[in-house]
Amino acid sequence: MTVFAGLAEELTLAEAADLARLGQYAAAVELLQREATDDVARLDLLARVHAQTGELDLADAAWARVLELAPESEPALAGRRLIAKIRAGRLRKRPVGRRLAVAGAAVVVVAGVAAIVLTLPWSSPAPASVAAPAATTSPAVQAELDRLHASQSQAAQAEQSRQAKLTALASRLGGDGVQVATGSAVTITFDEGLFGPNAISPSTAGRRALEQWGAVLKGLDGQAVRVTVIGHGVAVPGGPTTGGSSTALARAASAARVLATASGLPLTTFAITSADQATPVHEGTDAAANRSVTLEVTPG
Repeated sequence: MTVFAGLAEELTLAEAADLARLGQYAAAVELLQREATDDVARLDLLARVHAQTGELDLADAAWARVLELAPESEPALAGRRLIAKIRAGRLRKRPVGRRLAVAGAAVVVVAGVAAIVLTLPWSSPAPASVAAPAATTSPAVQAELDRLHASQSQAAQAEQSRQAKLTALASRLGGDGVQVATGSAVTITFDEGLFGPNAISPSTAGRRALEQWGAVLKGLDGQAVRVTVIGHGVAVPGGPTTGGSSTALARAASAARVLATASGLPLTTFAITSADQATPVHEGTDAAANRSVTLEVTPG
């Protein structure tokens, strides 16, 4: 495991521990099971959360897996002993509640971040509580954790800002004859085909549709955008059925020229590429609708 991966695992365990302390057990379990892993600390914490909610079979299975990986694990041995006693009727099973107390050796310290402890109460008076040892983190590791938190926060803010810009842009790019969708870019799909069979220049109706949408671009009042024009074609008998085509690429270039003229934007605003014949613009329609281009628009 790399240093970065190790730190990321610490963050996951810390977040899951915080959720468990707040009583958000389902969220803690979902986070711990988000990716398959044989990390002993993660499995041990998962077992404790399951035990805390009374899911003893799941807790026992998680601890059993810990012992397959680390046969001498005292927390896992202690946890399975407690569950075995409950199953044998020697202990009374009852909810632990949201306060996590310590009993015997059933204690876990989440790697250098926080401690979470668990017990299944005895039917007789519980032994005196024992404080979990304070977790320590080296200054270098703590600094890296702080940097990761800051980086994640900045990345989330940047993504939120980018999505807001895309949403605002999408609201201005609609019009008759097109469908607008927002993802990593604003995608414009034309309802009707723009080219005739084997043609690389738009039909009369296709040119009109492109010019109308080019006028929409012109109405952005100087807002900088980048437009990728994706040419589409259909598989023809004897021709390739995948991998794009020169016809599709030529259609993209032809459409870009029409859009540049209609919008008044420089031709360098438009990038061109070919789509794959195996991914038509409109599923389940005739070939005519798929002789077209798709536009992907992003803020400049």
